[in-house]
This record gives sequence, structure tokens and C-alpha cells, in this order.
Amino acid sequence: MRLQHLNLATSDVATLAAFFERFFGFTLYAGRGDALVVLRNKEDFVLTVMRGKTGEAADYPANFHIGFYYDEVSEVEAKHAELTAAGLNPGRIAFMDRGGGARVPHFYCNAPGDVLVEICTPPGGLTA
Repeated sequence: MRLQHLNLATSDVATLAAFFERFFGFTLYAGRGDALVVLRNKEDFVLTVMRGKTGEAADYPANFHIGFYYDEVSEVEAKHAELTAAGLNPGRIAFMDRGGGARVPHFYCNAPGDVLVEICTPPGGLTA
């Protein structure tokens, strides 16, 4: 079994979908106007972005986030620079020990609609 799908609710479907297309390589798979967009990436992960039932931004719990893994520190740094250049004000890159002495570079950025996104290398992916 593998996790292959995530649904995010937002008040602005088009803007949040465009964020994932522009910065994380998702492409449009299907949609229903401004109510629902189905995105897919090259690994066949399906991300749906839908307008919440109330039409307001989703009220996600504290610390709720989605994450994207990159294999190299340089890729994390490049994504940080790209998001910064786009005016999205990502947090600083920090290194975290996620067990076994692996130091993992990571940072967070708020996507449109206040969806928190983490960018990092996989736990255990780096040993230096």
C-alpha cells in the first residue's frame, strides 16, 4: 500500500493549484471550474484542491503541513531561493536531527490559503 492522494480545501482553488503547478511540478489532470482542481505529479501522486464547503479558507490544525522531499541539500537551497524570489517569504533553512544522527535541511513556507508546506531532504537522507 502507498499513500497516493491528498485533498486540500481552500477559498481560492485556482491560486493554490497554480502554486503547486509552478513550484512543485504538478500538472492539471481534471477540474470543475473554481470548485475543484485535480493535479498529478510525475510520481502519479494526486493532489486535489477544492473550495471548502463554507467558501472560506480551511481551518487546519496547528502544525498541519504537507512536505516535499528533495535528494540533495542544493535542491532544498534552490527551492528556497525560488520561493524567496517569488516573494513568498519562506522561513530560514535549518538542520534538524530526525533520528540516527541524520541532519536534515528543511524550511517551511505558507502557500496561498495558509497551507503550510515543508521542503526538506528525507529523514536519514543525509549523514553529514
